Amino acid sequence: MILSAMSFSAMQIMIAKSAGRIPLFEQMFFRNLLASGVALADVLRHGYAPLGQRQNRMRLIVRSVMGYLGMVCLFYASARASQGDVAVINKMSPFIVTLLAVLFLGEKVSRHQIVALALAFLGGAIVSNPTFRSDSLPLFVALLSAVFSGAAYAAVGSLRGKEPPTVIIFFFSAFSTLVTGIFMAADFVIPTLVELGMLLCIGIFALGGQLALTYAYALADASEVSIFNYSGILFSMVFGWFFLGQPISPSCILGAAMVISAGFIVFASQKKCPHDYAQNLK
Repeated sequence: MILSAMSFSAMQIMIAKSAGRIPLFEQMFFRNLLASGVALADVLRHGYAPLGQRQNRMRLIVRSVMGYLGMVCLFYASARASQGDVAVINKMSPFIVTLLAVLFLGEKVSRHQIVALALAFLGGAIVSNPTFRSDSLPLFVALLSAVFSGAAYAAVGSLRGKEPPTVIIFFFSAFSTLVTGIFMAADFVIPTLVELGMLLCIGIFALGGQLALTYAYALADASEVSIFNYSGILFSMVFGWFFLGQPISPSCILGAAMVISAGFIVFASQKKCPHDYAQNLK
């Protein structure tokens, strides 16, 4: 999950650097195109059913639709509201994942996890420095993004041991590529070589993020690993400073320390017990 957060944070840097001329849906198209191609190659190499087993297809559809809606809502809100406001609201998704995992997947949540979630959210709020002066519509859309993303991640968790991770990735990426391609066609901009390189980087980092995220939910309970998604705040802070020249304030350091502490609480409190990881990945 930490590797996933790092990859998605790097992807956001490429999105920010290419946003001057490249339209939203063109960025989203490249975000999913590479992942769908690589995942399809792995699916065919292992002889998996590309569209999954029939009894799992509805869960795959739910994962894809919810994930796509979450992605669209996040892009919409990011373009129309303060980034701090959007970041804090969007980081509600681990809470939603945990709640859905308890209600629908029968997972247990410990006091340590609840405390760590609250600590991580507070740390994220300090880092993001929200003002909540944005218009109400984009803030509501940001909340919808968190709900859709949480539902998508819970759906991934429900497929643990039922579908190989690359099937889940291909189904979502192919769905997103197809739908986004329809919208992209009306507003396509021919990229320069530099812009094409950034678009390819968006796809590469998105692929790495999806692979790591899907394997994380395949190897452990959704309620256990979702909190480590907050590590993306740390990577965004460091990458923003290094690549975009964004300053790091003392409050950012304090918030980052709280996020790291929350992750340590969850890691230290997890009971050591044998897991048949190979079975989970079948």
